Order: sequence, then C-alpha cells, then structure tokens
Amino acid sequence: MKRNKGKAASLLKRMPNREFSLDTDGFIGALYEPERDEYSGKAVVMFGGSDGIYDLTKLIAEQYVNRGMTALALAYWNEPGLPDGFEKVPVESVEKAALWLRGHGIEKVGLWGISMGAELALLAGSLMPELISCVTAVCPTNICSQGFVKKKGVQPVECAAFSWRGEELPWVRLKLSKSAILRDSLRKRSVCLRSCYENAVLHAPEEARIKVENIGGPLLLIYPEYDDMWPSELSAEIITRRLKEKKFAYHVKNLSYRYASHMLVPIKSSSVKMFRVERKHPEQCWESDMDAFEKTLAFWKDVW
Repeated sequence: MKRNKGKAASLLKRMPNREFSLDTDGFIGALYEPERDEYSGKAVVMFGGSDGIYDLTKLIAEQYVNRGMTALALAYWNEPGLPDGFEKVPVESVEKAALWLRGHGIEKVGLWGISMGAELALLAGSLMPELISCVTAVCPTNICSQGFVKKKGVQPVECAAFSWRGEELPWVRLKLSKSAILRDSLRKRSVCLRSCYENAVLHAPEEARIKVENIGGPLLLIYPEYDDMWPSELSAEIITRRLKEKKFAYHVKNLSYRYASHMLVPIKSSSVKMFRVERKHPEQCWESDMDAFEKTLAFWKDVW
C-alpha cells in the first residue's frame, strides 16, 4: 500500500481546526470540524494502513467532514516520535484521541480504519467498549497479526503488531516471504500478500483472534469480494460468524463489492493502479468507492 506522500499532501484542501502533538497532547492528530454538523454529538477517529502516510488519512477525513461529520485524523505510526514499523504499536494512541473528544463535548466516538488500520479499529473497539461506540473496518482482518517492518520489502519481527497497556497483544505468526510475495504479485499482476495471511486468518489460535464481540456498538465491515492484498473477505466472514455465535447485541452490516481493491476509499488516485481490478475496471471501482462512502455516512446517521 505504498503511496506518494507528496501527492496526498497536495490534494489537501482544509486546514484542521486543531492539531495535536505528542509533547502537548500525547498523540498526533488533526481535528476537522464541519461548517454544518450533520451528526450532532458524534465524531470519528480515522486512521490509515501500512502505507503510513498521515496526509492520506487527513485527506480521507476531509471527505467525511465535507459531509458534516466531525473527524479526527490520527497518526499511530511512521511519524516522528512514533514507531517506524508495526512492532508493538500502542493502541493507547486511539484511547487518548477518543478521550480528548469525549472531554470536549463529544458524546459518541466512533472509529474508521482501513487495512492495518482496520485491525487497529477492531482491536481498539474490543478493548475500549465503554469509550468507543461504533467501528467501521475497511478491508479488515480478524486477527492480531505478527509485527513487521518495511525495510527492503516486508520483514517479519518476533512480536505482535500492536500492544496494550505496555504488553504486546496475543498474536499469530504470518508466512511473510519476499519470494512468495513477488511470485504471487507477478502471477496476479497485482500487489498480493494473500498467501502470507490466509493460514493465520483461517486457523489462528483463539487468543490471537480479535474479540469483536466486546465492541460496544454497531459494526460496519467493508471489503472487496476478493481482496488481492490480504483475505479481508474471509476475515469479514469469520468476524460475522463469530458475532452471531456470541450473540452480539448490536447491528452488524457487511458491504461487499465485486469491483473494488484494497484501497476502498472515496479518493481517486493513480496509485491504485497497483491493483489489477483498478486497472481493468476503474469506473466500476470508483462507483464502489463512492457507494461505500455514502453507505458509511448513512450507517453513522441511521444505525449509530
């Protein structure tokens, strides 16, 4: 999911109403408030994935604030003072952002995350049910995965990707292999890490599975019918089945798209050409992106 940071920055149109720093606030973020609030008392903390581009998170937040939702774009890694890889990344950054919102008049705090950010959103929601009351996970995974760094490709590390209260969360080992990634990506003509994740997604030990049933509010899962990057559609099926078995008390909605990539966001960008489906069906993929955007807004208004 490597993106051009300069391009994302050049597309930004809004100045945040407030910016947060590690030194002053304990987290890095940018708060965007709409000119006309269409979701009174609600705000969404938003974060991206393994591209690590904070400006892209801000750009996504802009799209939602333009439609009346208060949004706080959060950087949780790959910024000065934060981890530079997925090595026990603290979930507490989400907690600090959510607590700030609650302390400043926001009654309901939701989360929106994509890819590794979706993993973080599900983890944070399950760990903080009293604080987080809605989770939107785009291209999710159902596990707390093994940590990795992006140095000369993807290099696994012997720890969890995320931590909580100073302890790494229970995690499942991935089959991260540069040769397998190259082989599969050439074969699919698309960035493909599916073989690294499939076994973990399907057969993770119970302790490494995200306890999604502990989430304290409605859950929206968004994903392609077939995700080249990792098996998000399989993860969504497992999450949905688990919630049914656990008699989850809140509304769950699944949005699956035939024509969509791992970057299922309401932003047009040339970098999605790394995915074959985007090259073959650009208009249909864009329609999926915008449909998911509209249905996310409707979910936040009508269900949350």
